[in-house]
Amino acid sequence: MRVHPISIEGNLHFVRQGIALLEHLDEDSYTRGRQGWAPVGAQFRHVLDHYRCFFLGLTDGRINYDARLREIEVELKPERAMAVAQGIVRALAEIDAAAAQRPVQVHLNSGGGDEELDWHASTVGRELQFLSSHTVHHYALIKLLLQGSVVEAGEEFGVAPSTLAYLRSGR
Repeated sequence: MRVHPISIEGNLHFVRQGIALLEHLDEDSYTRGRQGWAPVGAQFRHVLDHYRCFFLGLTDGRINYDARLREIEVELKPERAMAVAQGIVRALAEIDAAAAQRPVQVHLNSGGGDEELDWHASTVGRELQFLSSHTVHHYALIKLLLQGSVVEAGEEFGVAPSTLAYLRSGR
């Protein structure tokens, strides 16, 4: 068994949470828009695209989160999203603890203009933290989109780990 830093374990947990939910979603629940919001499928595709960008950029140490694949089938077919998510779980499980300290350059459009790419120094571990936070944020939106449907996302789905810890502390 590999020893992983907490950031890898957290991402494994969240992606597996998504897989568990995807197993219960039919195409209508997955693709139907609600109140002007992007459908559940678009939210999942967006999350999975960020993981895919992360893994594509690990090879050369340059992660560009704006170079998303935007694969429409991931957005429209829960079974395709599940297959992509399962591949992400396998890839996350292959990252070793030492990789978390590895430096990378990261680009994400910050909204200040798109004349030049905005690259910044980071580490694999910090990007894993970003992916966790980003995933939880979109899971919260997915949970809202599913309210009133026959599919229940679960009490902890879309809730930040720090919030869960706070709630468990009884404060």
